Amino acid sequence: MVKVVVNNGQYKITIPKELALSKGWNSKTILRFVEDLEGNITLKEVRIKNEK
Repeated sequence: MVKVVVNNGQYKITIPKELALSKGWNSKTILRFVEDLEGNITLKEVRIKNEK
């Protein structure tokens, strides 16, 4: 379960450790929220050009 936390006017969520590990995400990973027409939200990893 993911909880929303408000800190200094910013809303934050914590990604489950198992998900981050399985995706290879770390503190330098940039994620983008994408909302579809039905209101569903998907996280997509932003890949920077010239990144290996």
